[in-house]
Amino acid sequence: MDNIEIVVQKITDIIIQRLQKEEHRKTVVFLGKEYSSIRTYYENRGYEIESVKDKSDTEIVIVTELTIINMNRIALGLPQTEDEVIIFQRLLNKKKVFFLEEGMELHASQQAAPRALLQVLENYKNQLVRYGATILPLKHFEKISETINQEVKDITNKSDRKELLTIAKVRKLNLHAGDIFKTDRNIIVTALARDYLRDLGVEIV
Repeated sequence: MDNIEIVVQKITDIIIQRLQKEEHRKTVVFLGKEYSSIRTYYENRGYEIESVKDKSDTEIVIVTELTIINMNRIALGLPQTEDEVIIFQRLLNKKKVFFLEEGMELHASQQAAPRALLQVLENYKNQLVRYGATILPLKHFEKISETINQEVKDITNKSDRKELLTIAKVRKLNLHAGDIFKTDRNIIVTALARDYLRDLGVEIV
């Protein structure tokens, strides 16, 4: 009987170790130019930067370069290039795709293109958002992490007692999709606040 318990315990330990490895392995892939500030943003949060673009278990894909033609084809559901197919497949499977605003050709064409044409192109851009994509400016990765971390520290340092984090307090943090909200043992996140963060696209760690 003792031998059976030992075997069961060993098997349980192995399963738990494997589950923990799978759970903690968070990866990011760049499609386009790699920005050091974005790399640092995710590495500081425990993500690994992957170089294999079509890896199916990649958690986040960040598109840093997107031409107008690429954008239009994806929005129309007619991907042609390898990158377009990767982006479209991820959107189809409700996986995270972030577009760098400054890397979109449309962003650079705002002043030059005719207004009527811009309206059409903006519709294609908005279609990507409706598919589930998120468009973020570079400053999001450069500054917002410092602001969020400081505000969370301010909440936790007010008292050693447990702090109840309500939906009202979360809204004041001005979080965005793609942010990572770090909780503390002294912070109790209410169910409504947790649902709000999840719907917003914020990861709670």
